[in-house]
Amino acid sequence: MSYQVLARKWRPKSFSEVVGQQHVLKILSNALSLGRVHHAYLFSGTRGVGKTSIARLLAKGLNCESGITATPCGVCDNCREIEQGRFVDLLEIDAASRTKVEDTREILDNIQYLPSKGRFKVYLIDEVHMLSRSSFNALLKTLEEPPEHVKFLLATTDPQKLPITILSRCLHLHLNVLDTSLIAEQLKHILQLEQIESEPRAIQLLAKAANGSMRDALSLTDQAIALGNGKIDAASVASMLGTLDKAIPFSLINALYQNDGNTLMQQIEAAAVQGADWDNLLAESIALLHQIALLQVVPTALGDYADNEEQLRFLAQYMAPNDVQLFYQILLMGRKELAFAPDKKMGVEMSFLRALAFMPKNVDAIMPPAATATTPTTPTKKVESPIRTQPAQVVTTSSQNANEAAPIQQTVKSAIENQQLNDSTIVRPATSDENTVSQPEISLPDDASSITKNILEMRMQLMKEEQKPKKPELVDHHQPSNSLINSKRDDVQQLAKLGNDSEKNDEEVEQEEITAENYQWQACGIVETKNEPALDAKTLCDSFKVDKTPEMVKKLIVEMAEKDAWCAEIEQLELAPLIKQIAINSFPELIDDNHIILHTRSAVEHLAKSSANCIKLRTALSNYRQKTLNLEVVIDDNKANKTPLEMREDLYQQKLEQAKLTIHQDPKVETICQYFDAKIDESSIRPV
Repeated sequence: MSYQVLARKWRPKSFSEVVGQQHVLKILSNALSLGRVHHAYLFSGTRGVGKTSIARLLAKGLNCESGITATPCGVCDNCREIEQGRFVDLLEIDAASRTKVEDTREILDNIQYLPSKGRFKVYLIDEVHMLSRSSFNALLKTLEEPPEHVKFLLATTDPQKLPITILSRCLHLHLNVLDTSLIAEQLKHILQLEQIESEPRAIQLLAKAANGSMRDALSLTDQAIALGNGKIDAASVASMLGTLDKAIPFSLINALYQNDGNTLMQQIEAAAVQGADWDNLLAESIALLHQIALLQVVPTALGDYADNEEQLRFLAQYMAPNDVQLFYQILLMGRKELAFAPDKKMGVEMSFLRALAFMPKNVDAIMPPAATATTPTTPTKKVESPIRTQPAQVVTTSSQNANEAAPIQQTVKSAIENQQLNDSTIVRPATSDENTVSQPEISLPDDASSITKNILEMRMQLMKEEQKPKKPELVDHHQPSNSLINSKRDDVQQLAKLGNDSEKNDEEVEQEEITAENYQWQACGIVETKNEPALDAKTLCDSFKVDKTPEMVKKLIVEMAEKDAWCAEIEQLELAPLIKQIAINSFPELIDDNHIILHTRSAVEHLAKSSANCIKLRTALSNYRQKTLNLEVVIDDNKANKTPLEMREDLYQQKLEQAKLTIHQDPKVETICQYFDAKIDESSIRPV
């Protein structure tokens, strides 16, 4: 017995069996029911979404022996022959293999003949965009005015390639890409009827890999059944599809959040061991960042990450929204540039390293210590600075000086380090004169060259000049230039800057602005942050919205005080604003004359739990009612009874709806909308 693949076996036999595409099915069903069927339809959409299947169902509805109907019987000879692909009056033409104008003319020569068995002669031309220009020209006149017994059904995956003259003669129906949930539901239904064991996770993987195509999903399912020896499990499907383990994208994004470059590289290496597709790795990481950003705004949005909810919520809570957007943009550009990388793994590594490099600089992070000089008699200490420094170099022009370059650099470096690290070498004045500071005395070895001595003498002179009040400098354009002296002076200035930087106290370092010149990323471990509440993106967005003006709030309070006794009593109490929040978020239950239970909303539970706040509220109520009261506060979110705040909101919504109705019924607004095609932005309407 020959086996029929799932994609062919489960091809829909009626409009009700088609997955998705409800907008197209409704058009065709109504056209068949009303008898208003167009003479030429163009079905467009990606592969495997139902173009040919819907065209055949339309042909069945046109030629069913029971009449033109949207629900063909499926049992008559015409319906069965169309299903089996041997109906004589349904001519299916593959335009990809019959592109010549001679083929088109041969088809057109037979159009004039009446159908042999059916009601209409239906021409189904698949991949119609593959026809040649001459074929399109030969088809134009017949497509515009075909005989009454002829219907044209054209199908294409690329409607942009069709001439505009063809498009204008057809009723164009575009089929959408199928949603992953629709495909998964259909696969589950088919596998149940086929009596094949399957895991929900495996079905989700197959549906996602189909990329919106039902035919691709069924073909992959056939492959998964063969791989799993008659059953479908998630492990075999993941192996077949080369699906990346979701733990790796989570580890990569977490390493970015922790600023941990070592872990980042280890996870990329783990992906390489698994034989991961590098483009897919970036795509999965980008999708994870998208889900994190979505979860920060919509707390219930888990998407396909329900199995990793704890990790997802952790990242959504602690990653700053601006960091998520930055990582998303960098990885998106990295994926775009992946084709230009010498090696795809290298491209992925650089994308993640770029995201790591653009993490905001934290001045309090661990900094690598500067170079230290150690002597037998002098204790040493580490000097930390967020500023990147380079050792000074002396540029010489003669061969004799060139031989002395290395000793010079070492001597200068040792001298400066000794100045930085030895407290005994820094002499500060006992007087209060701020402009006078004794400079450190640096002893030079006897074998130091004359160039070294000259450099250090110039350095000391420059440091003394920097302590003096600065005056406007005049540039002498007649001064002769000397490349050696200028080079030495530049190097000495760098040394002087290094010495001055080492004398800064911690406060000056912290206050120093980080600019493009002194910024340098430093690899560090986990940065300790203060225990601050995580930024809620929804709260941030809502903070920019002003629904009620102060005048409207006052008006709502006054009107509710006139309608409700508890609202009126609250306004008479002498309460601090914080205590008043408890009252307006509660409704009272009177047990007896001296006992009141306040049912308080959980939104102000933190206020109501304070005994001091409850005592203040009880005192205010007792003073107002002129008797001692026993007040009990309970947390109750039952909406059967409204609090004053909720009653005000209901009143405001009534006023808002009335304002919208007034705007819509205003004759001037109606005139503007009618003649200028204007639209009312209801979100901007506020009651006054």
